[in-house]
Amino acid sequence: MTSSATPRHFIDLWHLESAELREILDMAHAMKKARQGWPKGRVDKGAPLEGHTLAMIFEKSSTRTRFSFDMAMRQLGGSSITATSNDMQLGRGETVEDTARVLSRFVDAVMIRANDHSDVEAFAENASVPVINGLTDRSHPCQIMADLQTLEEHGLTLNGARLAWVGDGNNVCASFIHAAAKFGFSLAVGTPPRFAPDDEDIEIARDLQGRIDLYDTAEEAVAGADVVIADTFVSMGDADAERRLE
Repeated sequence: MTSSATPRHFIDLWHLESAELREILDMAHAMKKARQGWPKGRVDKGAPLEGHTLAMIFEKSSTRTRFSFDMAMRQLGGSSITATSNDMQLGRGETVEDTARVLSRFVDAVMIRANDHSDVEAFAENASVPVINGLTDRSHPCQIMADLQTLEEHGLTLNGARLAWVGDGNNVCASFIHAAAKFGFSLAVGTPPRFAPDDEDIEIARDLQGRIDLYDTAEEAVAGADVVIADTFVSMGDADAERRLE
């Protein structure tokens, strides 16, 4: 986590090379193993992020994302500052671009959970520190990396595996689609046509040689799957919740 003129961001999985994502997972496995038996608040050996501060901005409520990022910074020897949209002038006279430039002067990295994916992209374009996508309406890359780590902990070899997604073709589904292309597993998506994933995400994955199969029913999608992931048809902030539950 270092400041530079051209910081590396973590906005979407398809922005990174497969080898980089593999390295992140391998490091996560090693760091988790090294902490086995330790108190949760104990700092990792060498305190790799000592003296570094992460800003966390939440436009949507959060439990697991907020606590996991905060505890990660503590365990790595760093610190975090949390703010919601109500705590900041963002959207009330200060633009996303200005906020990105200002916060870059005070912290070493920024994690954002935003309503609009374009806001995270604009923030990253104007920040001089790394920006992490903590969830948007378009994708949720950190969640998928954690899910893949869990699957490997339970013995699954990702490359060549067949995963099935049953639920809305939402932000989490989009990041699973990106992950399929990067980690070499096939993904069968079972969802009614009106809730299908965005064509753009399918095209991104297929351009990267990813295998994505679309089905209208859960039964078709789960056939032959090594893992089944199920999700709600109503996500946080959905304005059409009643229609989705019909």
